[in-house]
Amino acid sequence: MKILKNARKIILIIFVSVLVLNTFVYADYNPSREEIEKMIDEVALKRGIPSVILKSIARVESVYQHFNKDGSPKISGTSIGLMQINNKNGGYDTNKLKYDIMYNIEAGADVLLSKWSMSSYQSVACVGNMDPNVLENWYFALWAYNGWAQSNNPHMLSSYAKKYTYQQLIYDIAKKEYGQTINNIDFSYLPSTGKPSRSLVVPTPVYTNSGNIALYEKGDYVRIDGVRDVYQLRDVPSGKYIYDVAVNTLAVVDEGPVLQNGYYWYKVIVNDDKSGWIERNWLTRTGDTEHGRYVFEDIAYHWARKLIMDLYHEGIVSESANFYPENLITKEEFLILVSKSLDKFDEFNQKNNVAEGEKVIGTEEIIGNEGPTIFKNGELPFTDAQDINPWATEYIQHLANYGLLNNYEHELKPLGTITRKEAACIIDGIFTDNNEYKDLDIHSIFKDLTSLSDNEVKAIKTAYINGAISGKGSGSFSPDDYLTRAEAAAIMIKILGKYSTVQR
Repeated sequence: MKILKNARKIILIIFVSVLVLNTFVYADYNPSREEIEKMIDEVALKRGIPSVILKSIARVESVYQHFNKDGSPKISGTSIGLMQINNKNGGYDTNKLKYDIMYNIEAGADVLLSKWSMSSYQSVACVGNMDPNVLENWYFALWAYNGWAQSNNPHMLSSYAKKYTYQQLIYDIAKKEYGQTINNIDFSYLPSTGKPSRSLVVPTPVYTNSGNIALYEKGDYVRIDGVRDVYQLRDVPSGKYIYDVAVNTLAVVDEGPVLQNGYYWYKVIVNDDKSGWIERNWLTRTGDTEHGRYVFEDIAYHWARKLIMDLYHEGIVSESANFYPENLITKEEFLILVSKSLDKFDEFNQKNNVAEGEKVIGTEEIIGNEGPTIFKNGELPFTDAQDINPWATEYIQHLANYGLLNNYEHELKPLGTITRKEAACIIDGIFTDNNEYKDLDIHSIFKDLTSLSDNEVKAIKTAYINGAISGKGSGSFSPDDYLTRAEAAAIMIKILGKYSTVQR
């Protein structure tokens, strides 16, 4: 837990800096819809709320407008800002609700979760087992977000001259603007007038849709997080309060998740000596016991987070504020990563004084028997070699000497993006054919390779059987899709895996 203690001050500084920056940047004017949606996605991810639900609420409540044209906060009656937060009971900082958009979104998430709690603990009606990862289970929580008014009973629309209930408005936005279907509950369970009994449990619809809530694992580093100052640990999931924990307290996940009363619960260890159960919604992942604190702020919830941290610890990538895992990687960046990964083989051979015939991997294994083509410093066989950034030249020379760039006879286009089939062709010489899959017809697995050359098909087969590049969707390799930085990280791990397997 020393890492947690040493990281506490750093995390607090980052948290405060981001909050201040956000308040300053967006003061008095509305960000673009894209920026607003990105902010909502970030909050929803942390809070364990289906993002489409939170975005659709913002769309219905304020049409993504936090400020009026004159720069004043958007206020309707006692409701404030983007998420139209009613703060008449003083649960939130009114000034922040008015001028800090991220805080307003966080408050909206907090309000929605409090309404969800009403439903999950049967203060109002509920749906099925109240698994929050099922979009259809949020029906009554959405109703309650709009004040638990009887006018949102679909049987009473005509009495209130309404065309839609609040819940249906949310569903329609989710479908029309985000392509996400949410199926209605069976309205026959609802009373013909008034509000449902709080003891009413409506079955979850037969056909459901996932909320894609990210769950945690044992050993994850987490931080107590939310708009409140204090949260509680309990003796068992949904049990008795045993400890108060301040926001920004660091912890380690010890058990979970356990679904109980509409929440995913985790047992966490705090300050080395205290432990208890807390809802996943108030925990933000910051790292894990294997990799330590994540040095990139944008990978905590990404599928490639551990792979990226493996590359960091191997020295393949350097620490920075963000990794941008879903950004497309340039060809130059990809080649640098491949070169650095191959350097690990040479380091291993030198470190362990491996004899020539026993090397983990050597030049001969990659370039065959024709011998290397050695290019002088700054000299490369591409007509656009001048476009290569100076710091990348030696890495690209390294791969050219290995013969991994022989497919590029003229232009390299180093600053452009790289396709999945190009990536496969570049790494083809690194991975050997596996005799176990000699007779495998790769066309039987991927149906979209018919327009490719024999060499491209061979390279894709080699990459696939070695686990370096997988398919995208059922029966599709998507050879012309561009490679993301996260996908590139996964490929590098496979290259390093060839080295590390022998090392072990």
